[in-house]
Amino acid sequence: MDALREKLNDEKAVLELAALCLEVWLDKPVQHLVRSEVAAAVARQALEGWLDSPTALPALARGVDLVVNELNATDKPLKDVVARDVRAALKDVVGRPVSPDRTLVLTIIDRGPTRELVRQLLLDFVLEFGRRASAPVAGVARGLGSFARMAGDAVKSRTGTLGSLVGAVGSEVERQMEKRAVEFVDSALSGVFGQLADAISDPRRAAEAAELRLAMLDGVMELTLPQLAREVANADVPGGAEVLRAGLKRWLASAAADDELERLSALALKDLGPRKLREVLDEVGLLSVVRARGAEALAERIREVVASDAFAAFCA
Repeated sequence: MDALREKLNDEKAVLELAALCLEVWLDKPVQHLVRSEVAAAVARQALEGWLDSPTALPALARGVDLVVNELNATDKPLKDVVARDVRAALKDVVGRPVSPDRTLVLTIIDRGPTRELVRQLLLDFVLEFGRRASAPVAGVARGLGSFARMAGDAVKSRTGTLGSLVGAVGSEVERQMEKRAVEFVDSALSGVFGQLADAISDPRRAAEAAELRLAMLDGVMELTLPQLAREVANADVPGGAEVLRAGLKRWLASAAADDELERLSALALKDLGPRKLREVLDEVGLLSVVRARGAEALAERIREVVASDAFAAFCA
């Protein structure tokens, strides 16, 4: 035991031990290192720990304040802050000519609130056009109304003055225009969403869609950091976190939460489970990083244990 303690006090020996442990774990299948039921239990514990933490929301608020202050510190546009290689990578990603499935696009965009917003915008546009188009008719009606008042003592209609009758013409034209505008917009909505889905999902227009995404990315990159700061501040992140926390608490308290967590964990491990951790990390290019940094981090934990009074009592 004394020899073990002496060896573990050697910095190089501790690092070698950590590297050895890491190599043993790398040769284990992922499912042996992380079982679905264990992953589900850990996920539940982590969620419950965060949700019940009294410091979670204040910490989030402080983080948002820190981000806002950092963004307000300079007037540079985002493109001058983001590294050139990162911008190039983003452009390569959004510039790919990808055409999503039309049904998928419609499922996403043709929702109740979206439909109502587009309906109101179309209706306002059509009604405004109708009002402008009917302006000459209203002008004629006003002219006839003036003529009727001049001849009012001599000419009478069976239903009242000629001016009243002609004044009603303008109101009726506007009422009919509004009615037809509503009917037109309601019938056109499906066509509008269909054409929008076609524009997004048609492979023949994939290049145009890519150009649109690139233009939007360029617009984002032109935003200044104070502009982003205002949006972050207006987003009410702490308030949103509170809503999220309440919703997650209700879900965790439900009878289906445990089954759902296990199902999600099993689904995540279905493909990776039988494979060795070494293969998975090598596939994504992280094996060398995990070997180097993982061994250093593990060695640091071993040193903490070796230096503790509890370890000394164990050795004694």
